[in-house]
Amino acid sequence: MRYAREHHFPNPTFFVDDGVSGVTYDRPGFQAMLAEIEAERVTVCITKDLSRLGRNSALTGLYTNFTFPQYGVRYIAINDNFDTIDPNSTDNDFAGIKNWCNEFYARDTSRKIRAVNKAKGERGVPLTTNVPYGYLKDPENSRRWKIDPVAADVVRSIFSMCMEGRGPKQIANQLKVDKVLTPASYKTLQGIKSPNKSRKILMIGKAVPLWQFWNAGSTQAAR
Repeated sequence: MRYAREHHFPNPTFFVDDGVSGVTYDRPGFQAMLAEIEAERVTVCITKDLSRLGRNSALTGLYTNFTFPQYGVRYIAINDNFDTIDPNSTDNDFAGIKNWCNEFYARDTSRKIRAVNKAKGERGVPLTTNVPYGYLKDPENSRRWKIDPVAADVVRSIFSMCMEGRGPKQIANQLKVDKVLTPASYKTLQGIKSPNKSRKILMIGKAVPLWQFWNAGSTQAAR
């Protein structure tokens, strides 16, 4: 906003993609901005730097060198001193290298995260804070899981029915007949909060949301 005001760019509109990787351009904020550009309602596009536009060097170059000029849009990356209004700028000449570095950084970070997760997995350290159905956190060590006997029996039953050739819907129907609670309902009975729904039925002496009955989707998730 400050940059737009100081450089006399009127009617600024913000497009934000918090928590979405820059390696993809299928981002809600970016796609909304692109729609405005293609509708020819944008004259200047400004980002903090080139990496804020994206971390795919080929596609970033495609947008800055072809798409934006096609619709008469001036692109500015503030911290990189990149401005398409001055194609002869030395900073513009290095844009391709900066785009490649931005992509490399994303790939290198992803590679390091995978390596850390692999090492944790090999040491038996859980990779998620949410304990999957069939396990419980060890009260003596929260970083370890132990088998939940009740839920584990359900998982084994699902596996056995699957090996017999039954499909997800058939297994779900059998679990309904056996009055087996879904993972969400089971956690609710354990005192763990779950989303509140209005339609409920009485099961095992407690009101259980109707949406928490087994279906094909929940069966596949537990397998």
